[in-house]
Amino acid sequence: MTLRPAARSPGGGRPRGDIGRRAGRLAVACALAWLVTASARAGETWELWPEASAFVTLSPTARAYLDAAYAKGKESEFRVVDASAYLDLSIQPLLRRSLATEDWRRGRYLWARIGYTRVAKVASGTRETSEDRAVLSLYAKFPLPADFWIEGRARTDLRWIGGDYSTRYRARLEMTREFTLANHPVAPYLNAELFYDTRYGGWARALYQAGTEVTVNQRFRFELYLARQVDFLPSHSVLNALGLVAKLYF
Repeated sequence: MTLRPAARSPGGGRPRGDIGRRAGRLAVACALAWLVTASARAGETWELWPEASAFVTLSPTARAYLDAAYAKGKESEFRVVDASAYLDLSIQPLLRRSLATEDWRRGRYLWARIGYTRVAKVASGTRETSEDRAVLSLYAKFPLPADFWIEGRARTDLRWIGGDYSTRYRARLEMTREFTLANHPVAPYLNAELFYDTRYGGWARALYQAGTEVTVNQRFRFELYLARQVDFLPSHSVLNALGLVAKLYF
């Protein structure tokens, strides 16, 4: 998606698009500075979170999403490898039909995701307690001034950990703005997410992320981000991570 130059404001100031791009870059830079500064405290851990995703368009209103990710400390003290399969469903745009041919996610204001995740935890070469997780998510997207967008996500994780059932509720807000850099669409974003865990009967975690998604071509994108995870329950801990996601589109 290439952004066209915006018209100058009636007062002769900078184009609105230029103001939006500057504001977006400033917001991401401030968020990255906060994450790096906060993580510089003694005793905090840094990790690398690699991930690979594939998206397969099934129809104008549905697509399949497959994902594999690795982390240590994200879900437990052990190394975690999880594999997921999801189905994304949306309402086809009715008022703005041009959105139906644009980016699947960015062109929709309301859509849902349902699926399953298998989480395998490994320590010292021995498989520990695994987790089966059913996922239900609802996404809603709204435009803001200066071509910014805000997206809200409500997600429920139905979890079976070693045979014990629990539920985790997650609420996330994300702000993003797309622009073009060297003829490639770039979408920096900021988000914050809260987790309520029924195992502890309270708000157990907060997750903050700042990053960007870069479109290389029609089939491939990559995402680079910094994350700060703060756990409150069952005990307080902080984890920082550099995330790298490879995305394939079919």
